[in-house]
Amino acid sequence: MNRVKTAVGYTIAFLMVPLVLATLMGMGFWSKELVAVTGLSVTPWYTGGEVVRMIDHGQFETRIHRPVFDGFLWDSNQGFVQVDWAADRPLPARVEEEIDYDGDGTADFRVELNTQDNTAKITTESPHVLLLEGTYNLKNGRAIRVSLKNKR
Repeated sequence: MNRVKTAVGYTIAFLMVPLVLATLMGMGFWSKELVAVTGLSVTPWYTGGEVVRMIDHGQFETRIHRPVFDGFLWDSNQGFVQVDWAADRPLPARVEEEIDYDGDGTADFRVELNTQDNTAKITTESPHVLLLEGTYNLKNGRAIRVSLKNKR
């Protein structure tokens, strides 16, 4: 009886090898299909949210993302807005720009970005803008995140 159990166990293991190999080799395909079927997406707390406005400056482009206040069940009281500067060639040494993150026609903060040492300074012009969270290197530019207080 023990030999039969052993033989059945080895046979099942041997038959599972192609299934395991197919799963591992098709991991990229299956993960993309799973995401497509379920509608899952990467959280905007990681990606910065969708780009809602782009401003073309000729040699570079400013991308303003949507304000992110997403919470698990409801919006949080504090969030951020991400602003990217992207270019095919190196960015200018200094970028100064007024940002209207909510699209109401009034500048909410002013950014002074030093692309040489990757530092930034903001001047707030709205009570909902709190502080500069950080400055980040991107593949083809720079980004900042600015903390915001939810207007609701």
